[in-house]
Amino acid sequence: MRFVILIALAAWGLAGSAARADDALIKVTLESGPAYIVPESYAAGHKAELTKSIPGAPNIDGFWTPSEADVIVANRVFRELILDAAKDPTLLFPDLAQNPNATAAANIEAAAQLQNERYELSLISSHYERYSRQYAGLVIDRKKLIFCNYLVAPKADPSAGYVFIEKVFEGDGTVHFLQSRVDIDEKTCANVSFIGSWQRSEN
Repeated sequence: MRFVILIALAAWGLAGSAARADDALIKVTLESGPAYIVPESYAAGHKAELTKSIPGAPNIDGFWTPSEADVIVANRVFRELILDAAKDPTLLFPDLAQNPNATAAANIEAAAQLQNERYELSLISSHYERYSRQYAGLVIDRKKLIFCNYLVAPKADPSAGYVFIEKVFEGDGTVHFLQSRVDIDEKTCANVSFIGSWQRSEN
């Protein structure tokens, strides 16, 4: 399993994105609170923006509408990964693992970076329940996946429409995104990203 981590701290302007009445987001209630499913019709109508906001710039073949049972599984799989990665960040940052063929200086630098990621992941885990949750069904290489779009963005309304990073992110420690593509059949996550450092808001 390969993870691609994208961490961005650049600031973008604030804007909103609203759903039409005929393709409004579907509200479901998880243990962590309300969550919103992005219907196939809504995703198809916002394909260009949605694709741009998904880490890894995937070639999306189409969309589908996840069920409540689907998002419950996706949320659990993603949560378990974050908990495990907070203990062992090499799950998400395999390139930072100690390399017996590297120089001592390179391993020291990698260890320092790994410690920083461990701290960030521990903060993400401790703030996990604060994230609003949105779920979009993607079809990539004929495989049905669920894209988890989690956010802490005080000025964004996750019930009104899909929240695009490019429109709401601010690098002042108030806005945070946590994203992943989840294969609910294989119970795996890929292309995990966290945008907006909790360390900045803790200082």
